[in-house]
Amino acid sequence: MSEPPVGGVAYRRRTDPELAAGFRKDAAEEDFLERVNRVLGADEQARAVDLPERLPTLHVIGAPRSGTTLLYQVIAAGLDVGYVNNLIAAFWLAPVTGVRLSRKLGVGAAATSSFSSSFGRTDGVAEPHEYGYFWNHHLRYPDLCEREPGHGATIDWDGLRRAIVGMAEAEGRPMAFKPMLLTWHLEEMVRRMPRTCYVWIRREPRDTALSLLRMRRSLLGTDEGWTSLRPRAVPDGLAPWEQVAAQVTLIERTIQEAAARLGPERVLPVRYERLCADPAGVLGDIRELMGRQGAAPDLRPGAVAPFTEQRNAALDAEFGDRIDAALARYAEAPPA
Repeated sequence: MSEPPVGGVAYRRRTDPELAAGFRKDAAEEDFLERVNRVLGADEQARAVDLPERLPTLHVIGAPRSGTTLLYQVIAAGLDVGYVNNLIAAFWLAPVTGVRLSRKLGVGAAATSSFSSSFGRTDGVAEPHEYGYFWNHHLRYPDLCEREPGHGATIDWDGLRRAIVGMAEAEGRPMAFKPMLLTWHLEEMVRRMPRTCYVWIRREPRDTALSLLRMRRSLLGTDEGWTSLRPRAVPDGLAPWEQVAAQVTLIERTIQEAAARLGPERVLPVRYERLCADPAGVLGDIRELMGRQGAAPDLRPGAVAPFTEQRNAALDAEFGDRIDAALARYAEAPPA
């Protein structure tokens, strides 16, 4: 059900699946934050002005469970960029207010990270947050399912541009985001904000699919039911291992097709294995990518140490062969 608009865009609370007890959100807290956002969002939108796009915007993209959160944490800790921390994320309808409050309180001034997360969720006020409610609102998605062709025409791109540019101006430096839903609108975002660039994390599809199954078991308590992005072309009735294989294949294909058209000036592919082995080298490449769009952020002092690659041995033994077979089929043709 649609709610009264905020800044000219109809606001609708995102629909999420029923989560297991350890991951379930507090309904009273959600209601409280929504009321705060409605008040502050209306005030912020009333004061909003169109500002020039002076700085590049970096977006971390990739299939769910491919290493997007780790890459975002490395960027936040290693580059002098603004990013959405867990405080700013509480202000999804008033993003500039969130940035200004975060700066006033000194959150993230000397950004560090634990480089740990629980299926994309991070602990600590200064840790990066994917800002899902913000992207659901501005891209007009009621959930995490791909919409029909033509959905992009319903998006208030001018309003999204004002929000992103406003955040960068409040930060006084380029902004970095991890916008999962933007997967289906990568080229349009560049058309609307020409200084946009993407760092695309790529992991072995088998490992990504196995991690998605682990996410299902943890968040939902079952292999059944969807978590994270759901491509429109995945039919109902598939077995869980078929679903995650299709999920990975189709999302990767969508990004790959857009990346081919946007070119290396806009899209930097990074292997998950390389991120784990050489995070400093990856940061240097990202810095060069942003420099091509007008501003190369400084490297933060202190090296980011290498990481150990994460594996899912138990699930691999249970599902690995079936996932491999599904991935091989989907590499040739869409799932059906």
